[in-house]
Amino acid sequence: MHLAALQSQSTPLPLVVQFGSEQCALCPQATLDLDALKKSYDFEWRYQDVISSTFAEELDVTALPALLVFHNVDHYTLYERLRGADVTEIVKEHCPHRLVLDEDF
Repeated sequence: MHLAALQSQSTPLPLVVQFGSEQCALCPQATLDLDALKKSYDFEWRYQDVISSTFAEELDVTALPALLVFHNVDHYTLYERLRGADVTEIVKEHCPHRLVLDEDF
């Protein structure tokens, strides 16, 4: 996967690429946070294991957990060494709120 390839595959929604590793103690929390945020925010989400990802190497990912928020080849941001509420704040900043209609509406 490369940035140009993301452009051809992308939807109008932001793409969040999560970079993690089984050895990363903080990566599972980032996954839980993204899973919870999918219920309230619209974005496409992909996971890449940093150990085997040439894409992570291309972006020079050096600290985990890491997120790439991709809008297009000219508008993307890589965030690394995420802690606490960082994942939530990043999604809130870049992704539109999802309209949720439920029984309590």
